[in-house]
Amino acid sequence: MVETYINSPEIFFVNTLKEREQMGKYFDYNIHDLIKVRTNFLVDDFLPSTFLVTGMSKPDIELYLKNSKVDTSGLIPLGIRLFYDENTFFHKCRFFLDTHLKIEDVDETTVIEFNRLYKLFRKPLYYFRAVLQMKLLDKGFSLIHSACVAKNGKGLMFSASSDTGKTTTALHFVIDSGYNLLGDDIVITDGKNILSFPLPVRKTTSKPFETIPLLRKLKKEKTISLPLEEEVTPEKIFFLVNGKKNEVNKVDKREIFRKMNLMTESACPLFPFPMGVMLGYYFVRNIDLKKYLERREKIMSRLINGCETWMAVAKESSMFYKLVKEAEKEN
Repeated sequence: MVETYINSPEIFFVNTLKEREQMGKYFDYNIHDLIKVRTNFLVDDFLPSTFLVTGMSKPDIELYLKNSKVDTSGLIPLGIRLFYDENTFFHKCRFFLDTHLKIEDVDETTVIEFNRLYKLFRKPLYYFRAVLQMKLLDKGFSLIHSACVAKNGKGLMFSASSDTGKTTTALHFVIDSGYNLLGDDIVITDGKNILSFPLPVRKTTSKPFETIPLLRKLKKEKTISLPLEEEVTPEKIFFLVNGKKNEVNKVDKREIFRKMNLMTESACPLFPFPMGVMLGYYFVRNIDLKKYLERREKIMSRLINGCETWMAVAKESSMFYKLVKEAEKEN
């Protein structure tokens, strides 16, 4: 069992940020001097609090939760729910009262606005993440669905489908082996180095309804604080798979590429649900999605080619740590 705690200064820091949110202040995020984001609400599950800054210059993306009504009469209809003009793209859900999303491109800044009803019925932060990915890819970087830890300049990556054991494995390396964390679910890469993207790590403390099919996903969690690393060059990639046996072996890089590429699109989609909204945005902005997909694949291929690639198969997620440690000893 992995045990850790939250220190009191960090709790005070979070409370202070929530007070800022209630006061209507802006939050500025500087992601490794690559992308700058300004928002009027906390987005802890999509942007790490370690990127919060003060006195930021012009943002690349602005993200706002606003409840003002909008008028689409001056916009060109694209079907019955999408509207646009030279700079503005608008999605209005007719069946959910005044539910709307607006994406506006002004002077190389993308402004995303939505109201509370839209946030309730849709997932606008996934549209934000799609825009963030394109901004990163324009600069030669990509999000990637993997965990990464580092120690003495040595980086290990763990990739897998969701809920397989990336976080559990990363936590074991941090707490039991003295590694630092770069991210337990998503990191940034240029194909050579890994840059941190440490979203909040939550530890399950109990599953009170685990035996009830419809309620088994309900669980009690706590956020934990961990030592962080900002950048590392990874040496090995372990793809984690649940199976009927416990083993770890080197595998062909092409197999790892195919699996990591699929998992990244699943967790960080350039086509987030509902797909028609972003496709409409790409259409009216004449965005070449093939170009972005090829850029991401090129970055991922470069990353994988520079690392040893392994496949770890385990009956239980707790076994991945032991399997990876065994592979480390053998090398």
